[in-house]
Amino acid sequence: MDDRSVPVVRFRPLTVDDFQMLASWFTDPVIARWWDQPADLDAVRATYLPRVEGRESTEMWVAEVDGVAAGLFQCYPHRDYNDHDAAVGIPDAVGVDYLVNADHRARGVGRQIIAAFARHALGRFPETAVCVATPAQDNQASWRALEHAGFAREGECQPPDEPIAFVYVLHRSTLDA
Repeated sequence: MDDRSVPVVRFRPLTVDDFQMLASWFTDPVIARWWDQPADLDAVRATYLPRVEGRESTEMWVAEVDGVAAGLFQCYPHRDYNDHDAAVGIPDAVGVDYLVNADHRARGVGRQIIAAFARHALGRFPETAVCVATPAQDNQASWRALEHAGFAREGECQPPDEPIAFVYVLHRSTLDA
């Protein structure tokens, strides 16, 4: 990708054919530290097949940059996950989580993907007022990317079974302005 050009970012639904790619991404120490997902195909299948088949409300997406798989993104209405919703404490939210693979990290493209995905998630859940991400406080690269993508830190929380996190919010009204 030419650094002077604007990358083309698009999202496509995660498929069963992507599971091997995910398993390989989960072996990356940077991803493994924050994503907490076993890096074997059976574990990937057990976690993501119900989502791919639509049996869970979490939607899974592969981010592509200039036609190349660059990361895994998910979005979900907070109301469907009561414990997480209560921990975050922001009503009418769509939550997002993401990982960017090694080939696309530390190049400035992560913030572009995150900003595009926030718009995508809010479009998928039009009844929500805000897009929320809760990166671990120690994950400085993630929360800096959120800030560069237009999110604002609005507090901290203790999500269930996760480290203490910052709460980053992007209000729909800022996108409509």
